[in-house]
Amino acid sequence: MNLSKEDLLLEEKKLDETVKEIKRQIDDLGVNLTEEGAKLKEFQRLRWEIEQEMDKGERMAFVSDNDLKISILNEKTDRVRKLYKVKDNPYFASIIFNDEPIYIGISAVKKDMDYLVMDWRAPISSLFYDFELGEASYTSPGGTESGIITRKRQYLIENAKLKHVFDTNINIDDDLLQRVLAENSSDKMKNIVNTIQAEQNKVIRDEKSKTIIVQGIAGSGKTSVALHRIAFLLYKLEYLTSSNVLIFSPNDVFTEYISNVLPDLGEDNTLQTTYHSFASSFINEYTRVESYSSFVERYYKGVRQDNDIIRFKLSDAIIPALEKFATFYTKASRFIGDLEYKEQVIPIEELNQLLHERYDNKPLFERVSLIAEKINNRYYKGTAKDLIAITSRLYKIANFSKNYKEIYRSFFDSLIFTDIYPYMYRRNENIHNINNKIINYEDATPFIYLKCLLEGYPYQVHVREVVIDEAQDYTYLQYKILSRIFKNANFTILGDVNQTVNPYYHYDNLNVLLGIFKEKSTYLELNKTYRSSPEIIEYANQILGLSHVSAIRNKVNLPVIRRDLKDINHIGKDIVYLKNKYKSVAVITHTIEEAKLIAGELKKKYSKVSVIDIDTEKFSKELVVAPAYGVKGLEFDSAIIINNFSSDAYLYYVAVTRSQHELIVYE
Repeated sequence: MNLSKEDLLLEEKKLDETVKEIKRQIDDLGVNLTEEGAKLKEFQRLRWEIEQEMDKGERMAFVSDNDLKISILNEKTDRVRKLYKVKDNPYFASIIFNDEPIYIGISAVKKDMDYLVMDWRAPISSLFYDFELGEASYTSPGGTESGIITRKRQYLIENAKLKHVFDTNINIDDDLLQRVLAENSSDKMKNIVNTIQAEQNKVIRDEKSKTIIVQGIAGSGKTSVALHRIAFLLYKLEYLTSSNVLIFSPNDVFTEYISNVLPDLGEDNTLQTTYHSFASSFINEYTRVESYSSFVERYYKGVRQDNDIIRFKLSDAIIPALEKFATFYTKASRFIGDLEYKEQVIPIEELNQLLHERYDNKPLFERVSLIAEKINNRYYKGTAKDLIAITSRLYKIANFSKNYKEIYRSFFDSLIFTDIYPYMYRRNENIHNINNKIINYEDATPFIYLKCLLEGYPYQVHVREVVIDEAQDYTYLQYKILSRIFKNANFTILGDVNQTVNPYYHYDNLNVLLGIFKEKSTYLELNKTYRSSPEIIEYANQILGLSHVSAIRNKVNLPVIRRDLKDINHIGKDIVYLKNKYKSVAVITHTIEEAKLIAGELKKKYSKVSVIDIDTEKFSKELVVAPAYGVKGLEFDSAIIINNFSSDAYLYYVAVTRSQHELIVYE
């Protein structure tokens, strides 16, 4: 709906006043920061000059005062940073609620006691995302506030100038959303604060769930939702900082791709890791843990390997087998001699009584530590040197050792394993892999679990929020371990069972994870896709026989172009055609060998060709060549797919759903 001339003038005036106020506050804070910075330096200089004359109480008071001044200075610096970020685009929407106009932007702007702009995460701002015109309500600190929305308005502002403004009487899957969806993709993911949909907002603002599990189809905005949820929680929870949040990303490419979103929202980037990097911190018996990308690539390269044992190691069946083995190993563990140390002799009977009765509720190796501590405290006043010596002697008189490689190997030689493993066991190949310096990805999780069963979980206290993206790539055992390591953290888990690239493991439904995360857990689904055109989604649905996936983009009447694989030489003309229309083109293959072969030919003509493989961290989206598993989670304006996927339907589905506007398939 277009605005009247009078309304447009009022909106331009509002924008001008808001921008002027932001610039005034930036100037005032800048002067204030300069003055207070100088005072702080003088304060610290004075402290160094007179510190020797202070008593302990005065020094503590001085340190406390100094810390307070630094904290205030940091808060003001942060405020300037946020104001500077929004000075040219202070808000993107407004509503009239109970006759009160409310403007909504990335950061709040306050003048005296009045809010010129509300932060998009403020409780009242949820009205914009959750309701159409008419009756509406939101939850404030004081309780539920009800009323009437009489207007919803959206803005496109660039360089402090009003480029477009319109009223809408429906939810925001309308004009502005279609404008945003029609834009070409960029090298970095963007924030979506101006187009968050009601179903996405439900995930973002959920404060009651300790764990929220989201099954979202390709292009439903799962990753964006996760990042905006983090920004919301950082705004909402006073105790939470970016250093308390840990994001598990599928690979380094993806980590780089999402790196701008939180800063765009005025927040610092959080802790980020990949599962194999995280696992490496708990496995010091190997030089490193194989990456997930390398693990997947091994399969699609057709490397000769025992796929049956790999499938078993990743299966849920290994969980009770490892638990049974750990119990058996613990029960069979004994001290086989007296402990003799510094003229003291602890008889074998007492040692085994402590091992199997006194501390029988603890993991095996924790029991040894407790026995050593007890003996040390009883006879040697608890000195660290004696504790180390006693612990060492206990292992020398035991029929077990803390050699996890040996223990893990022995699991595969045990009757517990051979009784449940239904295939021919290629022992030499398996033992060779376990003895390597690099532990295979499929071995890392069972190895960690066995360690945890025998020595306890390495509890991480500083992490309070855990986000796991591409949730379908993690096994049930991985979630079991992570839930124990971060036992007091909240979890946001997002994935799509239809985008599984792990050839050995597949979920029918992510709601099975509710069995692990039982306390205050919520399962939700996102079945609207905002990435691909209806024509591309219709083609993608046929691959897996899906019917519930709906595309929100307007039809562009660009059908999927299907060519014969024998006409592969036509690919050069297709690239020229797509590059003339779009900023980014991806050529997606089944294997890395195919990708490198095509990239080699393209580099003869184009200077910017990015190949995404297991070592890639940064790339340009202008012209990308990659296997499908390398571009999962990414999106491109257009794509060409070399369909050698044969029976790998899920991987092919991933490939097809990377394209936003136009798709060409060589079948």
